[in-house]
Amino acid sequence: MMVFCSVIAIGVLAIAALKSGHADELMRLSKQKRRLADRDRDNAEEDNIFTKQRDDYLSRVLALAGLEARYDQMKTNWIITTVSSGVVFAIIMMFGVPELMVVGFIIGLPIGAAGFIFYLNWVAKRRQARMTEQLPQVLETMVSSLRAGSPIMECFKVIAETSPDPIRGEFKRGLISLQLGKPFKDTLKEMCLRIKAPDFQLLTQAIFISQDVGGNLADVVSVIAVAIRERFKLRDFLAALTSQGKATAMFIGCLPYGITMITYLATPGYIIPFLNHPVARIVLLLLIIWEGIGFYILMKMTTFEV
Repeated sequence: MMVFCSVIAIGVLAIAALKSGHADELMRLSKQKRRLADRDRDNAEEDNIFTKQRDDYLSRVLALAGLEARYDQMKTNWIITTVSSGVVFAIIMMFGVPELMVVGFIIGLPIGAAGFIFYLNWVAKRRQARMTEQLPQVLETMVSSLRAGSPIMECFKVIAETSPDPIRGEFKRGLISLQLGKPFKDTLKEMCLRIKAPDFQLLTQAIFISQDVGGNLADVVSVIAVAIRERFKLRDFLAALTSQGKATAMFIGCLPYGITMITYLATPGYIIPFLNHPVARIVLLLLIIWEGIGFYILMKMTTFEV
């Protein structure tokens, strides 16, 4: 035990002696480490000067709809719509079946939330369709600028000044990001998130390959523009071929509701006893849901993505 304690004491004294001999060096290294850490932190802050994009579902839908700047307002409207829908359903149940008022409120909440999201998706789909329609014109403008010897940033500037909305806003936003110093690839990747068109993604890949290995970018963009216009022609041709099927699906989907309404107006005595029975109301609700599912399937069977 004495030998062990002696060894420990000698080791501690040796470490203390070495530390005291190199105290200045250790202090200098410690200061240098702190300076490097502070510099890395400052560099990280400088690299993150751009606003970090939200990645939740609502923000993605708003980005596609062009309403990303109104995120807080739309989130509040979503909550208000959800609660209001629950209250409306509860009021309806209060006048019809008072004992199901709480059930109506609970059912109304998801219906209101889903309805608001469905509306945003509808707005986003319309906006994306408009940008897809404008994309060939944008590509032709880019081809003209490239063949005139303009760089990519100058092409973005021309498109941001001459193109129609809403695609002009996206290119203007990308141009501002480039002017602020954001890397070109990061800017195009963010534009791909806001422009959900396969043709635009193909354009970005062509630009990336041209920057890496070279090549005639104007010819590649011209071929993409021609391919988009040919795809539009094929889409219109398929829409003409499937128009009769879509009309049939709409007629079959609306037929049960029309027959029920006509029967109620002609002879209310046949429908009112059915509507007054609580079990019959549940069955009617299930039938409406089932009919809606069938109508959705029929529309999908006559819709082709080109």
